[in-house]
Amino acid sequence: MKDIYILLIIGIVFLLPFKSAFSQESEEGWFRCGTDSVYDELVRKDPQVALNRAKLNDFVREYIERNPKRNDDEVYVIPVVFHVVHEYGVENISYEAVQAAVEQMNRDYRKMRDDTASIKEEFKPIAADTKIEFRLARKDPDGNCTMGITRTYSSSTNHGDEGTKYIAGSWDNSKYLNIWTVKAMSESGVAGYSYYPGTASDELDGIILLYSYIDKALTHEAGHYLNLPHPWGSTNSPGSPNNCDIDDGIEDTPNTIGHTSCALNAVTCGSLDNVQNFMDYSYCYRMFTNGQAAVMRATLNSTASNRNNLWTAENRIATGTDDDYIDVECPPIADFSQNKKMICTGSTVTYNDNTYNTTSVDYRLWGFQGGTPSTSSEEMPTITYNSSGTFTTELYVENSFEGNTLRRDGTIRVYDKSEGYSLPYFEGFESSSFPEITGNPTNDFFVENYNPNQPDEWSVYGWRNESWFQTASGYSGKCAKIRNAFVSAKNNKLYMPNAKIDSDSSSIYVSFKVAAAMNPDRGLSDILKVYCSTTCGDSLTFLHSYMGSRLITSYQYSPEVFDPDDDEWNTISFEVRPNKLNGQNFRLVFESSSVSGNTIYIDDVSISNTPLSVETLNDVEMSVYPNPFYDEIVLDAEEFAGEYSIEVYDIMGRMLYNGKSSEQHVNLSNAFVGKPKGMYVIKVYNSEVCKSVRVVKEA
Repeated sequence: MKDIYILLIIGIVFLLPFKSAFSQESEEGWFRCGTDSVYDELVRKDPQVALNRAKLNDFVREYIERNPKRNDDEVYVIPVVFHVVHEYGVENISYEAVQAAVEQMNRDYRKMRDDTASIKEEFKPIAADTKIEFRLARKDPDGNCTMGITRTYSSSTNHGDEGTKYIAGSWDNSKYLNIWTVKAMSESGVAGYSYYPGTASDELDGIILLYSYIDKALTHEAGHYLNLPHPWGSTNSPGSPNNCDIDDGIEDTPNTIGHTSCALNAVTCGSLDNVQNFMDYSYCYRMFTNGQAAVMRATLNSTASNRNNLWTAENRIATGTDDDYIDVECPPIADFSQNKKMICTGSTVTYNDNTYNTTSVDYRLWGFQGGTPSTSSEEMPTITYNSSGTFTTELYVENSFEGNTLRRDGTIRVYDKSEGYSLPYFEGFESSSFPEITGNPTNDFFVENYNPNQPDEWSVYGWRNESWFQTASGYSGKCAKIRNAFVSAKNNKLYMPNAKIDSDSSSIYVSFKVAAAMNPDRGLSDILKVYCSTTCGDSLTFLHSYMGSRLITSYQYSPEVFDPDDDEWNTISFEVRPNKLNGQNFRLVFESSSVSGNTIYIDDVSISNTPLSVETLNDVEMSVYPNPFYDEIVLDAEEFAGEYSIEVYDIMGRMLYNGKSSEQHVNLSNAFVGKPKGMYVIKVYNSEVCKSVRVVKEA
């Protein structure tokens, strides 16, 4: 092998992906890389990205040629910070787990694994100690003591992407390698990705991956962060014979088609494959080559994404990663979680001390407004709340260094289940004091946003510049909205005031108006779910889910935020059977789930004992086709046994047609003769079941 390892022609470099993603595809743990839309989007929006990549590889090639010895004795130490994004679940990984992952990276990069002896004999001479190390930062950007971990509570942990990075924040990428960990990635099956130097903005530069992969994928991802491609080159399909015509541009990594298993004797492109390479997808990775080490070390001397500042003596002192740093106890950062946020009077809540940035808590004091007991020093106290209200929780913690207090207002909402509005109940969202209209939590709305740092969730919206007016369709000036457009709003709930029922044997009928549109870049990503709760919000009973054509009211696709016109509202109606309520007062709950979809609006929520049109909760299926329709429309009611009734309503609830049939397929075209285009409801029922479906007449 040669002593100098140079990159191949720059033309190959232009094909390299700037972002690589991984999904686990086997029990053994191999990873499959998928080039997603980010690279194409980056280059499409800014061709300079490709030029930056080529410029970096020009530098790397020239640096290796000019510096054949490459300062081989100097160890490059890279300061690291982990940004843990969580919902207080298993994804809120411990300091010990993070430290173990960093130690594993160092064993990999320093050729100190226990299994290096099992490297294939043919590759042992070029298996490299890269002399690159990673250390958790001990000083934050302001010079404060840190254990190298930040923690951010956010539902964005369920769909990790660039938005997650903005929510959690980043530290100066010229001083730290930023690593974000999440519970799930926004793209299904993806476990993580990193950007090559010079291809991402400073605040997005780094690695993001699933919390469960920090001990598997970090070494590989850090290789991309340090400018290493996969051994077979730029494709996303390891195992393709066409990969022999590509290359990673590194001389001592043999051409290969790529592997997802440990075929140690594989010869796929005319020479023995380096299947045990960390940048391959096999699950028996053991080594980097000398050539790969040269590329990474050269990259750390480039200005691309400020890589050349990471390992300097000045930066190591600034980040507390220098060899002379004296380790000290950091001040604690108080944090806590709780198992419930809403309860009925007389119920209990268990709290958990999640304090971090310290190895121990020497003193702890809780304060529970409205709770019994009102104070505690336990790590996991259980508190009883006997009176209704919205209460504050406070936690003070102290170690040998200093103390820290966290106070959260409104952490627990306690409701008197016996209170509530009598039916019929109507809500037009007209009050300017939404959601706390009356001051009595039982009779007020409650908004549960899973991204507390984002003001983009359920709110009252006075559309048309907050003007109060009566539209042609009879809607009033305000409504409730959730702004899903361009943000990831997962599982954000709007709790309606408590409703009182008079009988345990009668159904309750719900109707509301909705307006929604697609985001053309995301498709049908919005989902609106409806629940009821007879336990003051502690637990929910699922009623209905609306998405796609059942939710969308406007097909005027636009990348802008949807603002509905008068004719872009539909009415949804359904029945809540007695077995869902068991004779108990209840709260209706709307939940929005989206990944950067579009805004959803609801208005004129009606809860009563009188049906308008009904969609009951049962397993009998009914459909109509086509929908939307022009002249012909057919009802498919083959799951209805025997004779059944058919009714057609307009959007205002006026009956336009009624009849009976026992046929499986019924042509309903005559019911719509002379009727204007718009939304209609077809109701089908017999003595046992009742179903309804919305249809759209186009002309």
